[in-house]
Amino acid sequence: MSDEPLHTATYTLTRRDSLAYEQAAGRFTPLGVIALICWLGLFGAASLLIPADWAGARFSFTSSILASIAVAVAYVLALLLLAIRQWLRARRRFRRPHEVTVSDWPDRLDLVGTGRLDAVPFSGVRRSILTRTHLFLETDDDVVILPRRAFPEEGTVEDIARRIDGVPKPTPAEPPAAAPVDPSPPSA
Repeated sequence: MSDEPLHTATYTLTRRDSLAYEQAAGRFTPLGVIALICWLGLFGAASLLIPADWAGARFSFTSSILASIAVAVAYVLALLLLAIRQWLRARRRFRRPHEVTVSDWPDRLDLVGTGRLDAVPFSGVRRSILTRTHLFLETDDDVVILPRRAFPEEGTVEDIARRIDGVPKPTPAEPPAAAPVDPSPPSA
């Protein structure tokens, strides 16, 4: 094993980075799907309580449009509630910007600036999420956020993600050998 890390980067983590994690890692559980369907159904059923002189006859075109608008409003409200929840979680994660230095070793990441020296072995990463702007590593203790802007070399974040996932680097393919040409004409 070498005495030098493969890469070393220093960067500042902000609430924006934490919000990017909350948006990327948000999983919709089956219970959440059922709650969303019930929420939308509640607004659809509530649209049936609108008087007929406002919405027209039941199940007519105008009452169907009104029910669709009620369900759309419910969906927008649900999205707003999810966005506020993500923002609050991101706010709790980082109250102020943190400067972090990460050293990339062949089998681990060393983090300095999190309050103590944290060594994160690749075997301890439960899940990695690679996005356009970040690499998020979920461990048993916390999440490690690696922004792409911290690594000036192109492909560094992808290399770290491949090593964590255990996928070996693809080897360059050799060009196929040319088939020998027989100069004699085919026999009849």
